[in-house]
Formats: sequence, structure tokens, C-alpha cells
Amino acid sequence: LMACDMVPKYRETLFKNRPFKRYVDEWMWEERAFGNKGEGQDFSRADVLGYAVWTWPANEKVRAWLENWERWEQEEPAFFTEKWRKRIRSSAPREALPPALKRKFDTADADKQ
Repeated sequence: LMACDMVPKYRETLFKNRPFKRYVDEWMWEERAFGNKGEGQDFSRADVLGYAVWTWPANEKVRAWLENWERWEQEEPAFFTEKWRKRIRSSAPREALPPALKRKFDTADADKQ
């Protein structure tokens, strides 16, 4: 009822109706700067990759972000847990993995066999 009394051009600042996938991409991936395990965009993006794969941003965005994998192996941020790494390895579409990470996963799989 309150929205009926608002100036129409300002209604969007109160509420935006958008699908969850778009919300995740536009706000959680691009703008949000905190996550369950800490502050910063990396923590927010790590949280997003904990959601169902169909909600993830475009493969190109995920691939570009996952190119930081080697740096995370050295720095070990709080989100870079064994559980999170296993999730990425088992759930991420191949198209969302950077070439170096694909090779790393493929080599690890070959070593297990």
C-alpha cells in the first residue's frame, strides 16, 4: 500500500523485482563485500559458489575469479577450506574453470587412478 503513494520513479529504490540468479549476479557477485567467513569481495564470491550451480554468474565471470586459485593456495584465506575446494572441483562446470585449474584437477584425478 505504501508503494501506491510513492512517486513512481522512486519505487525502484525501495524494491526491485528480479530473479534470484540475477540478484546473485548483480549484487552478491559484483557489489557485496562480505561473506560468511570474512569481509571482501572474494568472501562474497566464495559464498555464491556454495549455492546451487544454476544460480552462479556466467562461466566467464567465475573463470576469471577462479584464476586466483594459486594465490589462494599460498595465502589460504578463510573461505579456501578443503570442503570449499572439493565443492568447486565436483560442481563447477568445466567451462567455468580456468585452463590451469582444469589441468590441476585432471592431473589429480589421473594420479588417483
